[in-house]
Amino acid sequence: MANLIGNKGEKEFSKIGFTTRMVSMGHQACGALELWNYPVWLRDVVPQNVDATDRADHVDLASLESMWLAFFLSLNLICILLK
Repeated sequence: MANLIGNKGEKEFSKIGFTTRMVSMGHQACGALELWNYPVWLRDVVPQNVDATDRADHVDLASLESMWLAFFLSLNLICILLK
């Protein structure tokens, strides 16, 4: 999966083809919905600029998701307290 991210991912996807990608989506089982079940390859994603060049800073999507969840839960708590 790590080979399918970023600029090199676009090259790999062009080799695989659209039909194969769509068929594989129907056959791949998802992981269990539980804490800490995050793929390792999504913990070191290289984002791209608009001109398709890689950025220097890598992104840990699991950290971003947990920060978003904390924000969302605190916002809901504030709304409940204000009622």
